[in-house]
Amino acid sequence: MACILLATMPALATGTRSSERIFASAFAQTSEGVTIHYLHGGKESPHPTVVFVPGWTWSASIWTEQMRALADTRRVAAIDPRSQGESSQAPSGNTPEGRADDLHALLPKFSESPVVLVGWSQGVQDIAAYIERHGTGRIAGLVLVDSALAAGPASFTVDPEGTNLLLRRISLYAHYPSEYLAGMIDASLVQPMSADRKSSLVRASAKTPTNTGIAMLVSDLLTTDRRGVVGKIDRPTLIVAAENSGEIEALRQMARDIPGAQLSVISGAGHAVFVDQPVHFSEALARFLDDLPGTKPR
Repeated sequence: MACILLATMPALATGTRSSERIFASAFAQTSEGVTIHYLHGGKESPHPTVVFVPGWTWSASIWTEQMRALADTRRVAAIDPRSQGESSQAPSGNTPEGRADDLHALLPKFSESPVVLVGWSQGVQDIAAYIERHGTGRIAGLVLVDSALAAGPASFTVDPEGTNLLLRRISLYAHYPSEYLAGMIDASLVQPMSADRKSSLVRASAKTPTNTGIAMLVSDLLTTDRRGVVGKIDRPTLIVAAENSGEIEALRQMARDIPGAQLSVISGAGHAVFVDQPVHFSEALARFLDDLPGTKPR
């Protein structure tokens, strides 16, 4: 497993309200020479630090609204996984398992105590890989957002139509990456987004080389069956789903399979639930965090 060496961190701005809070940008380097970028800030408190993990090709900045919502009461952080955002392009390890190792090495930089991991889409696969490889000792709670656990090679049997669609989409991405990334953002949302913000998101996603992005999609969804990890989750878990999610039944089943898991279904949202409905998402997240063992209501 890569060992993380902390880079110099700029100071967090102080004296600001959460709605205005500025998060520090920092970098850490793995022993392989991969540089991991992350945002961090918030208030020192006895509450677990909340660490946000984005989806495929997205950057840490997509989580800033949720970070602001929590920053007055606890520490928060969000990472750019390897080959995404401001992190360096890695020639290998662009898999949930590789990113899980990066996350495991980085967690002590955020907190000496267990943290709450919040993963969306690809981030759910990364968290599943983390639990398989490193257990739950560093975890106080889990928030899994609008993604069922990958079935790996079994996808061709359990969901042949969806798997065929995935392979066709990979072909489109290979030939028309910019157009595909723009379409991906449109498909992830049901609420309107400004053209400027959409262009910014496309530019951020385009930092992931296309060949790397293809390898990530395949390794995320088709190479490893991660469904068995539900039997290893022994921490409080919140599953958040868009009401019209294409995976809603699988998410309901995941909530039943994980002991004590809560399911929050949010209407008026696409796959990027927290972008479409940031207030409803942040409220559900705050309730979950307040109910964690040892956490006092705000």
